[in-house]
Amino acid sequence: MMRFCAMMIAATFSVRPLPQADGPLEPSVQNEVDHAIDLGEKWLEKNFKDTGRGTRPACPRSLNALRGQLGLTNGQTRTEMALKLVSAQKGGGWWLFETNAAPTRLAVKILKGL
Repeated sequence: MMRFCAMMIAATFSVRPLPQADGPLEPSVQNEVDHAIDLGEKWLEKNFKDTGRGTRPACPRSLNALRGQLGLTNGQTRTEMALKLVSAQKGGGWWLFETNAAPTRLAVKILKGL
């Protein structure tokens, strides 16, 4: 009986608390977010450099429409948004359209805000 109690106490102290919805991202999720941001910024720099004249490709859709296409809705936790955005990123580092930088800029901005 004494061994059982000792094992229960040891198990209780070794359990990690669950992450909170408004708390920091888990290290593994944060690592994926950082990698997605890096890929997105490299893709934007390579394909859609800002020429210094302040010209950028126009965004044909509203911001809310892009958020909807990226699968982001109200009520999602930070972790859910991060996982959805990271999984929606294409292998080249862009989101939604390879010919339009607006979704990629939006996704990078959202991920940086998490």
